[in-house]
Amino acid sequence: MNGKNLVINTIKLKEVERTPWVPFIGVHGAKLINKNATEYLKSSELLVAGASKAIELYNPDGIPVAFDLQIEAEALGCQLSWADENPPAVVSHPLAEDITLRDLNIPSAETARIPVVIEAAKELRKKYQDIALYGLITGPFTLALHL
Repeated sequence: MNGKNLVINTIKLKEVERTPWVPFIGVHGAKLINKNATEYLKSSELLVAGASKAIELYNPDGIPVAFDLQIEAEALGCQLSWADENPPAVVSHPLAEDITLRDLNIPSAETARIPVVIEAAKELRKKYQDIALYGLITGPFTLALHL
């Protein structure tokens, strides 16, 4: 059974021969390709390169395209403070800036860095059809959904 099917069968609570290996590489992918976190998290090409290197080194059954909790926050209107050694920090909240819930926009595939991650996911799907791509975007809302 390939890694993708192993992950899918595990999620469906089917019996599998072993626990799937799904490392959350995050900005470790940047380190693997000698890039900093800021440039890595803003580039679909670098996300693909980092995930590809992790796949080569760790032989996972699945891998997140991007494990960056701030993607969703950014898409919802929060400002980020970028650092080269770690993921960005959320430094604002739209509702603290005289914006009401009614004024907030629902994020789409074109919002903030979501297109970067979607493009990376498309490329990785072409290259690694037997590996489960664990969520296109993993942030607090999707992480809660997965749990």
